[in-house]
Amino acid sequence: MSTSFVPFEFSRGEAVGGLLWLSVGALLSLVLEVVYLGAYITLPSGMRIAFPITILIAWWFSKVLTKTARLWTPNPLIAAIPLIVWVLGFFAFLVIGSTTGDQWLGSNIRTVALLFAGIIGGVWPFVVSK
Repeated sequence: MSTSFVPFEFSRGEAVGGLLWLSVGALLSLVLEVVYLGAYITLPSGMRIAFPITILIAWWFSKVLTKTARLWTPNPLIAAIPLIVWVLGFFAFLVIGSTTGDQWLGSNIRTVALLFAGIIGGVWPFVVSK
């Protein structure tokens, strides 16, 4: 028995709901990525090394969100909504941090790498097609 993808019809409301949940997922992902961006691993010798695994997670999860959004709409701008929400959230962390005095994102290469990883991951499904 062969299992193949069967296209299905969905309403505009279902598409909007799907994109809304993908956007919520993008924001939740961003919060976790920012919180754990400064993670360290302590070696048995007591030495600590930076372990910014969230940079890879940002790339991968942004890619997943965009690929999923493309299932809901053929319009690339609409399919980019979760990526746009992620980027706006990233800059909101920067602005909120500078206005309140709290530093959510450090002034280091890991912050820049997180931004680029999230953007590249989100754009990847538009550039590379199977």
